[in-house]
Amino acid sequence: MQQDKEQLFQLAIAKVKETIQLLKEERKAISEGILEDTKSSAGDKFETSREMLTQDLKQVEMQLEKNQTDLDELYRIQAIKSSAGMIQEGSLVNLGTDWFLISVSLGQLEMDGKKYFLLSKNSPLGQLLLGKRVDEAVPFRGKPQVIHSIL
Repeated sequence: MQQDKEQLFQLAIAKVKETIQLLKEERKAISEGILEDTKSSAGDKFETSREMLTQDLKQVEMQLEKNQTDLDELYRIQAIKSSAGMIQEGSLVNLGTDWFLISVSLGQLEMDGKKYFLLSKNSPLGQLLLGKRVDEAVPFRGKPQVIHSIL
């Protein structure tokens, strides 16, 4: 199961890298659009178009920065040698019927037909899980769920 955890980290890292690459391509396309946008006789139209492209560029830059931060966090958390006894950053947790990797908020990933949820230690569920041990219960989806394993 430890191998699954490592594969899950690799899958998450690959997903974030792919997102970063797509955002870089989008940034390049927007930058080229700004440079190619020539001033027409309708000056206001040019200014509005250019401003919209500039705002789009700022949005992409912010998303790119967030994804780069997530990638750096994934590498940092992957390097943590977790103690299997207690949930901490980097722990892979089986709670009820679900699997959670305490890392960065990436949502759901599927690997070998199983669904895993990547969540931040700062998320509401992440905060509930931190410090817990096997066989302890936490409130989840309206009822207590037992922690079956921690990797």
